[in-house]
Formats: sequence, C-alpha cells, structure tokens
Amino acid sequence: MPDARDTTEVDRGDGRRAPGRRVPGWAWWGGGAVLALVAGGIAIGAANAAVYSPEAQVQDYLDALSAGNGGTAMALASGTHGTGDTDSAGDADPAPNVDLPSGTASSLLQGEPLQAGMAALGELTVTRGADAPDGRSTEVSVGYTVEGEERSTVFTVERAGRDWLFFDRWRMAAVPVRTVEVIPANLPPEAASTPLTAAVNGVQAPLVTTSGEAPGQAFAVLPPMVVDAGVESTFLQAEPSRLVVDTAVPAPTTEDTGQSPEPLALDLALQYTDAVAGEANRQLDAYLAGCTEQKVLQPAGCPMGYDTVNRIPPESISWTVAGDPAATVVPLPAEGGDPTVMAPLEAEAVLTLQEIDLVTGEQQPVEHRDPFTLEADLAVTAESVRLTPRVP
Repeated sequence: MPDARDTTEVDRGDGRRAPGRRVPGWAWWGGGAVLALVAGGIAIGAANAAVYSPEAQVQDYLDALSAGNGGTAMALASGTHGTGDTDSAGDADPAPNVDLPSGTASSLLQGEPLQAGMAALGELTVTRGADAPDGRSTEVSVGYTVEGEERSTVFTVERAGRDWLFFDRWRMAAVPVRTVEVIPANLPPEAASTPLTAAVNGVQAPLVTTSGEAPGQAFAVLPPMVVDAGVESTFLQAEPSRLVVDTAVPAPTTEDTGQSPEPLALDLALQYTDAVAGEANRQLDAYLAGCTEQKVLQPAGCPMGYDTVNRIPPESISWTVAGDPAATVVPLPAEGGDPTVMAPLEAEAVLTLQEIDLVTGEQQPVEHRDPFTLEADLAVTAESVRLTPRVP
C-alpha cells in the first residue's frame, strides 16, 4: 500500500484530479545543500577577493598612513602581521615603536605630518600585479600623481596560510623605513652653529647641530610619501622644496649586504630675506655716522682722512658723507664663493674746517672732498646680521 505522504493529486485537465507522486523530502534537502554550497563558494571567493586579498593588506596600510596612524602602519609594514592580525586602534593608535639610527627624527611617522605627506599624493589606486613563479607572493602597485607626474610604489605581499580552510591569509613583506635628510645646501659659515628651523610637512624641526656634524636633520619615512620642506626665518629663507619617496623595496645590492637603504637628500637652497639688506644699511648708516661725528682729521676705523701741515681748530672740523650711500648685499651663491659679503660701496666724504697758516697766521675756510671705496663682510644667521667694514 503506498505511503500517503508520497502521493498527491494532479489536475488532469477535465476538472477531475488524479493521484501523483510527491517529491521525496531528501531531494529538497539535497537541492538546498547544493545551493548552499554554490552560494558559499561565491561568498568565499568574494571574501578572498575583497577582504582576504593582497590588495586589502596594502589598502589597510595606506589607510593607516592617511589617517596618521603610524603605529598601525608600522605593524603592517613590519612583515610579521597578516590579514586580521592588526585591528584598528582608532584614536588610541600607538606611536610607532621603531629602532631608528641616532639623530633620526620620527616626527613624519605619526599624526598630521604623516597625513600631510599622504595627502600630497592625491588619489591612490591599488592594483594587483604579477604573482611569483612559486605562487607564494605577489606584487601590489600603488599609483598616484604628484604635480602632474604619474608615479607608483610597488609592494610585495606574501601568502601566510589560510584561515578556516578557505580564506587566504596575506602579509606585507617588510617595508624598509627610508631616511630623508633635509639639508641647508649653502648655509653661511657663521650660521652653522646657530639655530635654523625648517618646516617639514608642517612640523618645525631644527636643522643645525653644534657637535661638528654637517648641518641638517634626518627623518624616518614610510613610502609612499611626499616630504615638503622650507625655511622662513628673519634673515634666511628657502623656498619650499619637495621630495617624493616612492621606493618600498631596497635595491638588490642593499639586500645582499643587509644594510638599510641609502638616505635620500632633500636640499634647501638658502637665500637672504629682504630684511638682510635693510639691517645691513641700518648698520652702515650707524657706522658712517660714527665716522662723521669724530672731530679729527683721521677718523679712527674709517675710510676717510685729511692731511695738512697747518693748524686746525678742532671745533671747526665737520665731516659729512655726500648723498645717501646704500649697501648692496651679494646674494648667497648656490655653491662655493664667499657667501657673506657686501658689494664694494663707492661714496664721498666731505670735510669742512678752518686752517691757520703756521707762518702768516692767516685763517681760511677749506672744503675737502674725499672719494672712498668701502668693502665690508656680513655675518648672517637666521636671526642676526653683523656688518664689519674692511678698513686699514
């Protein structure tokens, strides 16, 4: 006798119903299982493509840099953390804990300076490249445009196993911390031991040492990164200069020796500010005034003088300088030469006095005009100017 659970009625088309076969319950369960497996396979593939992908590792790294989260970025760049190993710490993201060479600043590895360096890259595109022949690693390229030039940084991402049998785990190969040396290329000698501060990605940083080392400051940088630096002080300035740090993998020769990548130089071409000429002229006026105030024929330390055998009443002596001579400051050279001089100044001193003839006792007024050339040295630092005339 047929099981009532396995039969059903079928409409024969004439209004009457005939018994038919019911679809077995196990068939429904089997079909559902197949659909679940298909859907699961699609979900696994989508997760591997979006979340558990080499591109996702690099994107997480870039997101950390863009957010100024140096601790998270350093963890991802260390080559020891894979997918899911570094949860975002949000506002509690720790400062980078990295062993840097002595004298290297970490200020560009965290916070606003880090964000500024990333923002200058513009829109980022992340693209998966070629897999290694053994399938254990792949390249991921990050593209960006800086000042109209298309550039890129290539990262290596390695397989680190699987989670739950299906999900690939990836980790970035170690990304070396690059060193950018910000150097004032033509710093005046007298300024080598005085404070000079540069703005580097918005942070103020001293560029001068007093220990005999070359002036400058080294900064640790994670690629990709733009480093912008400039100097603006009272008497010395440097127009903003830019360096793009692209390279994420050391050159083969560097890998062979096990050494860190060579530092990258960001030279700042220093110039005098307009205030240097103003201060030099103020000191020149004071110097010449000190000369003309002397009631003598040969003012001490001055470029003018008068000789006579006659007697001169001191109260009759009066020195002036014709016109209004102005100092011209020689611009700082790009390299070589003496960077701290004033151009030779052509001027004329005017002396009026009374001469008394030693024989006849006759007194007569005299006006003597004495052309002279004045040269002077300038000692310029970030916050001071000293003019030193060259006189016999």
